This record gives sequence, structure tokens and C-alpha cells, in this order.
Amino acid sequence: MKMWSTYRKDVIKSRLLQIMESGDEVTVWQSRDEEKIKFQASLIEVTDSNTVIELEDSYRNADYKITKDKPLFVHYAKGDALFKKDAFKSEGLKVIMKTPVELMMKERRTVERFLFKYQDFKNVSFKVGSDENVESLSCILKDLSVQGLGMVLHESEASKLSIGDSLYITSITDQNLDTGLLAEVCYLTPYSVSTESESNLVKIGVKFSVSLESVTYKSISSVISKKQLKQKGLEVSTFNGLSEVEQEKVLRKISEENFALANNIREQNENIDRLRYLTLEMKRTFLLQVNLDLLAASLRLSSKELIYDLISEVTDTMREEFLYKLDQPKSPSAINKAQDEIVKFIRLKEKMGELVLDPTSFDVLV
Repeated sequence: MKMWSTYRKDVIKSRLLQIMESGDEVTVWQSRDEEKIKFQASLIEVTDSNTVIELEDSYRNADYKITKDKPLFVHYAKGDALFKKDAFKSEGLKVIMKTPVELMMKERRTVERFLFKYQDFKNVSFKVGSDENVESLSCILKDLSVQGLGMVLHESEASKLSIGDSLYITSITDQNLDTGLLAEVCYLTPYSVSTESESNLVKIGVKFSVSLESVTYKSISSVISKKQLKQKGLEVSTFNGLSEVEQEKVLRKISEENFALANNIREQNENIDRLRYLTLEMKRTFLLQVNLDLLAASLRLSSKELIYDLISEVTDTMREEFLYKLDQPKSPSAINKAQDEIVKFIRLKEKMGELVLDPTSFDVLV
């Protein structure tokens, strides 16, 4: 069974609350002498900071009790969710722990999807309604695969759609689909641009009636191919950026020790990520003028995609030198200090008109 991990605080809390509210049991176990000591239990409290589990009553008479010298695993078999805790305390039948920073869940997707940032403003247009009352809508592309896509709409427009509705996709990014691509709404869920804030946006998932692999929309397939290449990163053995999941993991770990620092790093990551929108000429000028040591330090928690975009087209010598600088580990505080300097430099160049970081005018993907 293939599993995937999330480190997003909001997702983890939401999933644990769902399990608690369902009333379903979870299995708690520890490994001891190559044997799993198992007990049934229930989640009875989930907050931002703490999670409390109550063990079954038969635990009182168990031959082997839970010990603090070994990790504790909690498995929700019905929904294939699993987490591990190294530190916890027991009070009778209750096990009290910090809310986990990682939650593993079963991977239910059968095809690979590729994520786009909301701030990329990649467009999806579609038509919905009957022949007598057809309405055309445009929204933001959030993820794309050969079998479907996710898009973000304002709740006022999303209210016009329901699960099971049919719609015709008329364009994806810059590619117009003359005959339209039939799709069906699979889910609607609240969406926030930031993990720390709420919004009036809704994410809508749709499934294509025919896989993109079966049709001749070659330019759309090229969007997927290019996104796949960038998210994979440079073909080097040294450090060249983090995946989205890896970023969340590191930031969540930092936030456990210094919440404000983690938020500052996250915010500056978003500011620096706008460098993906540089044109080729602006990129060359930027890399010649910026302090490369500071830039490398500021990118230690950036995405593989950003680093790919920045240095994939420079000379071999410059790429090699920059990757050497990038490969040097830095403390979170040092990374944030470098980020502040780079963002200050970027804003100065924007004010002077030397940089225009516009997601609607940078590299066209199709």
C-alpha cells in the first residue's frame, strides 16, 4: 500500500477531528521484542497543540503496558491514516501527546498530478448549464493531470456548481479547446491561499470524460511535461531545492521551536518564489547583479521548481559554482536573514523598473 505524508497543520487537525467525531476506533501499538503490543482506543480530544487518546477498558488488565522508552504508533485502519509519537505521557487510560506534525495516509490517486501555485494565476475556462442557459466562467488552475484538474473559484460562482454536474472545459492555461472537453464535478471544498488564513474561495475537482492521453491536445500535454521536468528539479546529486511536502515538513519542524521565525521564512519564500516570473533577459541581469552567496543561502528552503527556473539556462561553470554555494547547510535564522536581504534587493529593482515579476507575462507554458 502506497502512503503519502502531510505536514500541514490544518490538514492534520482536520483529519484527526474527523476521526474523533466519527467515533471509530484506532489501533495503538508499540513494538517489543519483534512483537506488536496492540490496544484499541479512541480519540477524545484534538486541538492545535494536543491530542488525547483513551485506551480500551481492558488495558487496565493488560500484561504489557505502554512504555515511554519506545515510539507509539496510532493507526486508523478504516481510513488508512497513521502517525507516530516519540514523546507522550499516560494518565490512567488516557495517552496525552502533542498533535502530530506528520500524518501518513493512503495514496488514492492512480495518476500523477502537477501542482500550480494560486499566485501563478494559470487560467481555466469552462461552460456550464443547459442549452437555453449556458454560462461561461473563468477560474484559477491549481493542479492538472491527464485525467482531470483542480480549479479555484470564488464562492459566489462556485455555488452554481454541484457534485455530478457536467461542464465543458474550453481552455486550459493558454490553450483553447475549440470543441470543449467534457468533464464532471467530483468535489467542492473550501480553499485558502495561505495555510494560516481563511478565504471565500472554493476548490473544485473535475474528472475528464476522456483522458488527455487519448486525445490530441498536445499543447496541454506539454504543460504537464514541462511541469514534471521542473518539479523533478536539476539532475544533480547535490542539494537543488525541496518538494512542496519537504518544505512543509521543514517549516513545521521550525515552527515547533520558533513559530514567528517559521512564518517569516514562509512569507519570504513566497516573495522570493516570484523570481520564477523573470524573463530570460531579466534573469541574466539579476544573476549578474545579485550577491550569489546571499541568494544561495536564501534558497535553502525554496522549491526545486524555482531553482530549476533560475539556473537551468546559465553557463555550466556558473551553475556548478552556484550549486556548490547552495549545497552549504544554513541555520533557519541564517536562511531568514539572507531572505530578508534578497527580498530587499528584489523590491529595490522592482521600484527602479529593472524587474517586472508578473505571473501573467512570464514564460508561456503552451
